[in-house]
Amino acid sequence: MHIDTLSFLKLLQLADSALPIGSTAHSFGLETLTVEDDLSVTQLESFFQQFLLETGQLESSFCRFSYRLAQLPDTDQLTLKWSTLNMHLSAFKTARESRIASATLGRRFLQLVLSLEDNALLRQILQTAKIQQTDIHYSTAFGLVSAISGIDETTTVLAYLQQSLTGFISACQRLLPLGQSQASGILWRLKPILIDVSQRSLDTSEQLEELTVFTPLLDIGSMRHPLVTTRLFIS
Repeated sequence: MHIDTLSFLKLLQLADSALPIGSTAHSFGLETLTVEDDLSVTQLESFFQQFLLETGQLESSFCRFSYRLAQLPDTDQLTLKWSTLNMHLSAFKTARESRIASATLGRRFLQLVLSLEDNALLRQILQTAKIQQTDIHYSTAFGLVSAISGIDETTTVLAYLQQSLTGFISACQRLLPLGQSQASGILWRLKPILIDVSQRSLDTSEQLEELTVFTPLLDIGSMRHPLVTTRLFIS
């Protein structure tokens, strides 16, 4: 695993949970689970472990596949396959709020990257998605941008997983009596799971048609989120 200094600095910025794309406004159903007392502080670590093994592996697989598409020499073929890849991922996201949140973050991520450094391929992908009205998911956008930026594939996946988990734990700090030391401890102890999920995604990214995900509690929480009377988060 090798990454040069400039690519490393770019990765640090792209994987920062404070990146201005609006990720702090989304809980992806966590808010509903806490409001309805289906998730407590004592359950968080085991909850996130299972979440990573399901959703984390799914998103990591799509992140890897998107990364590899960047190697295609024909930009038109790349754009077509990338759009299909995102439609495939949309089909896994049964909860409307979470699906829209993922697509919103992905689009804003690409727009932000373009504002930092112009790239013809990213412009074409954004234009095509707008014309065809197709989603641009965060994990696929992260994989594609990282490939273009010269960041190693596995490093990319680990950074994506770390950023995602950090964002979820941060949301829980606003929803539950979860202190900073407790949050840091959970994030620290789950790092071996991040590595495990990254390794598993090496195999599943080769067979996207074999992918499955089972997160009924979180999906239902996301679907019920519009019914929550007082909300801190959009999703």
